[in-house]
Amino acid sequence: MKRNSLLILLSAAVMLFASCGNKGGKSGLLVPKDAAIVVHINSASLSSKLSWEEISQTNWFKEMSKEAKDTLAQQLLTNPASSGIDTKADLVFYMKKQGKGGYLVFEGSLTDAAAFEKLLKELTKENPQEVKKDGDFSYMFSENEGVVLWNKSNFAYIANAGIPDMAANMMGNRRAENHEFLNDSLRIFGQQALTLKGSDNLDADSRFADLVKDGSDMHLWMNLAGYYGDMGALMSMMKINLLLEDNISTLSVNFDDGKITAKQKQYYGEEMSKFLSNNKSEPISADVINRIPSSNVVGVMAFNYPPKGLQGFLQLIGVDGVANGYLSKLNYSIEEFVKANKGDVLLAVSDLSMVTKQDTINYGNGEKPYVYTSTKPDMKVLFAASVNDKAAFEKLVTLAWESTKGMTDGMPAISYKLENNWFAASNSSEQTDKFLAGGNSKLPFVDKIAGHPIGFYVDINKIIQSTAGSITGDSSTKAMVDVSLKMWQDIVASGGEYKNKAIEFSYEVNMVDKTTNSLKQLNQYFDKLATIKIAERKKYADVEVTEIPPADEPAAIAPSN
Repeated sequence: MKRNSLLILLSAAVMLFASCGNKGGKSGLLVPKDAAIVVHINSASLSSKLSWEEISQTNWFKEMSKEAKDTLAQQLLTNPASSGIDTKADLVFYMKKQGKGGYLVFEGSLTDAAAFEKLLKELTKENPQEVKKDGDFSYMFSENEGVVLWNKSNFAYIANAGIPDMAANMMGNRRAENHEFLNDSLRIFGQQALTLKGSDNLDADSRFADLVKDGSDMHLWMNLAGYYGDMGALMSMMKINLLLEDNISTLSVNFDDGKITAKQKQYYGEEMSKFLSNNKSEPISADVINRIPSSNVVGVMAFNYPPKGLQGFLQLIGVDGVANGYLSKLNYSIEEFVKANKGDVLLAVSDLSMVTKQDTINYGNGEKPYVYTSTKPDMKVLFAASVNDKAAFEKLVTLAWESTKGMTDGMPAISYKLENNWFAASNSSEQTDKFLAGGNSKLPFVDKIAGHPIGFYVDINKIIQSTAGSITGDSSTKAMVDVSLKMWQDIVASGGEYKNKAIEFSYEVNMVDKTTNSLKQLNQYFDKLATIKIAERKKYADVEVTEIPPADEPAAIAPSN
């Protein structure tokens, strides 16, 4: 019966690529206001960027079609709209916590309820399931797999979500089992899902309505309180529940020309919002990032935080006493940490390459060491932090170094210094000295991540290039690496500003081709990878295998003429 529900979900998900409609105004989606996770697919926007015809021409799709032996599967792959599902409407998936359990819903719209019912009956013909009626709704149970429910205009698939009992786990009850609902309960949840009105609908929350109507290709809504709600009472003992209170994360994703972009907003409750408003981080300057003493940077993470705000945060959630109690055992305190730090932090990786090294494993006990050669990544790693009070920071460094004694055996030597209001540490003494001396590497990506409290950069192309030279003998792997080199450029992320009652972030996954939308590029990329794998399988399938006789039997010798 698993095949039944999976095929329903597959056929529905596939149809989003065949859509061509438009949507405006409010979301029009049926989602309960306390849903924990919501995923919305803007079918019209996606299909304008990648058509079903383009997908059906790929090698991976053709291979999948060959495996579809029955007539129904072939029909759905050829013409998804034949299922009766409205290919002009958007799709939504959500999870909702209910008591000690949870359930998921996948829903969309119908153009032909009779065709949809026919599809379900065809899917279950090997183990026929009865179609039942309850008022305007028809439904079918899928044995141990959930319920499919529909009326004239909408359908929903409802199943247990298995949301864990976090409170029980926190209390040490590792045997706490996920509560699962019977099919009749799932059916009721489905009916409620398709009849939501007014304030019961998440659409009534302006944050959700604004998110969905921004026109992006995909949207994600995550309500941590809705997911971890059972932990509220437990966490309230130390006020950590403030982190969950009205904790909403939203994300909109677009497949633009040459890149995949995303915008995120992180909302909090009243107390956390007030705290964030009064303790804003400063932007990281381009000068700080350009101090990295290398023109061959692979990755950077830089951020700023207000040290005094960190102390205030610990007080807000009621753990400052615990933190000071632990630090006092080390002869340190939160006040000293605040005094020591200015708030800028940077981590950089550069000069990545693959090197062949000889390593030795010492077994001890007079046994001969094992010497072997291996190819490993080699890189320079730099950590830096701005210093407010030199004496307080030196004490912090001394305590940190003493606490790691015996833990760094076998690791590369670390060079660290404290000069010019900066602390720097690296596996390269040259990097440490040059960073502290200052400088301007004029890194080409700096403008993309500087000027925000948080900046992040990864050069995917350089990482792939560094590994390409170490690949020997495997033609298919080399081909896949070559395809990836022509596809991926870098990842850029920035943000951290608190404004409009939210912390905002932006993300970009950049591609080498700047003129083609990224959804088309992904389709082409996976097609090329699939073509390489298909050719590889065919190559090995064509190899004639010669049977080797057992070791205790002599090989057959052809008689001489």
